[in-house]
Amino acid sequence: MASTPRPHFARVARLRGAEQGVVDEAARQGLIPEDIAHALTAPDVSDLLLFQGFAVVTDLDTLVGPSSGFVDVPRHLTDGEMPARVNVADPAQCAALYRRLLVGGTAAEQAVLLNREVLCRLWPRRLAPHTVAEVWERRFPELTAP
Repeated sequence: MASTPRPHFARVARLRGAEQGVVDEAARQGLIPEDIAHALTAPDVSDLLLFQGFAVVTDLDTLVGPSSGFVDVPRHLTDGEMPARVNVADPAQCAALYRRLLVGGTAAEQAVLLNREVLCRLWPRRLAPHTVAEVWERRFPELTAP
């Protein structure tokens, strides 16, 4: 009878520590913004975010995406749950697209696909993981304004 393989926790901890070191060095070199580096090296950051990273635009005014109609989703963000084309007027599809862009989209993709007013309207729904949301809210306090 085959047994279930057990994770090698010491190895996982070493890999995680090494990746956090890479993030710290990238921040020192100016390759990653300090606020994102700080979020990625927090003890409670998920492995997905640590190893994938995430981007945040530098100005909400750059978010000039459509507030209605259809959007072609970048290929790297599509899968069985995210189609290649999304109707932004559909609340569920729009929220799913915004979630994907906040976690996995580049700042350039966020700028052309996210819409400032739509993002502000959807923000209270907690579109992003806590780590990502904190960076957005620190950069843009208006997201949390009533």
